[in-house]
Amino acid sequence: MEAFPTTLLIERPLIFATIYELSTIIFGSEGLAKLSTGDNRDEFDKLRVRHEVAQASKLLIEIAVVLRNLIDSPSWPMDKIHEIHVKDRSEKSVGTIMVNEKKSELSFRETCNKLIHAESISFGMNSIPNKMDYLDGNVTIHGKKQKKPWVAEVELSDFIRMAVRQL
Repeated sequence: MEAFPTTLLIERPLIFATIYELSTIIFGSEGLAKLSTGDNRDEFDKLRVRHEVAQASKLLIEIAVVLRNLIDSPSWPMDKIHEIHVKDRSEKSVGTIMVNEKKSELSFRETCNKLIHAESISFGMNSIPNKMDYLDGNVTIHGKKQKKPWVAEVELSDFIRMAVRQL
């Protein structure tokens, strides 16, 4: 019996929904902050503390795993039309990485790798006076490769754009 390819079998609408959900969390965060009262009993702040960062982390890792698997599969590009679209849309750097005090740009695929192997993920925050903090659209990822520490800075708007381009 012939083995099936190991590509994750995830429907495109499901990964689009995951990307959309991440977008709404990241870029809706400021809207929630503006609605907040700024005190530590604020209902919107409770939503953020209990949900926002954890859910954004989960979705970010899920997108990285699924799309990295897809990019490396023999079924990507998915068809001739998709192949033409991929060739017409150039790869955009989605962040930077610092290793041994040397900074370089991160491709989408390499960012997915870093997210998959991250030891920690920290979301950048901004403040509004007398309101709760909100996600600023950046994420810092820490990890090690062959015992050498690295730190990556990712611009989530660029990451999300490149994620959609893969589909």
